[in-house]
Amino acid sequence: MLESYAKHAAVWDWDGYDNTSEYEYWCQYAKRYGKKVLIPMCALGQAGAYIAQKGFYVTAFDITKEMIDEGNKRFGSVDNLSLQVADICNLHLDEKSFDFCLIATQDLHLLSNIEMVRKAFESIAAHLRKGGCFSLELILPSSESYEYPTQTFYPRVPNYTDKKVWKEGKGRYDALTKKHYIDQVVYIKDEKGIQSFPYSVVLQYFEQADIRFALKDAGFMIAAEYCNRNRDTWTSESQEWIVEAIKN
Repeated sequence: MLESYAKHAAVWDWDGYDNTSEYEYWCQYAKRYGKKVLIPMCALGQAGAYIAQKGFYVTAFDITKEMIDEGNKRFGSVDNLSLQVADICNLHLDEKSFDFCLIATQDLHLLSNIEMVRKAFESIAAHLRKGGCFSLELILPSSESYEYPTQTFYPRVPNYTDKKVWKEGKGRYDALTKKHYIDQVVYIKDEKGIQSFPYSVVLQYFEQADIRFALKDAGFMIAAEYCNRNRDTWTSESQEWIVEAIKN
């Protein structure tokens, strides 16, 4: 049985979204630096599979074995893709000269404290070539707490014909701890009826200054800062922060 995190990705990430535009964005970004791409915290590895099919050599990893097992079932036949079980905070791959590394959306926020972030950045730096690029997407913490009521979520692009998937959930953000709590129930309806399982995750947001120091200490220089994937320059009004960091 997959763990809650892996079960959620197995039905929702696969069923829920057509991410072609996002994956094309990463392909265009990566080709500015080279062909060897590293994707930490990859979940099932769907992004890595797409990028590999575009001619890149991709190594993608996740700490959850069940995720990688499921990813290999789905994408094991993709050329130039290696899916591995590994810890971003203690990474030891044979390849030490990747051209490009990406951490998309809110993946880094799964790390629970800034010390883990520092270790993650050090691991990435140890596996990038000099002049290689690390692109990082973050959500900056709000100064005010908030919560939102139970909502129902449906996939934008259902890929299943034999079942229906949806989920219900609520969340809250604690400005004191900078933690975002998400509690959901995932439902799967097929010919046998409706099954469900709980899915909860805590996202830890980080102060911008702490991220800047952690990148610098790991040997990166911030080359650009954006507020969206259109590469509009980041301003203090934007909660989304995209960093383009180059290894010194």
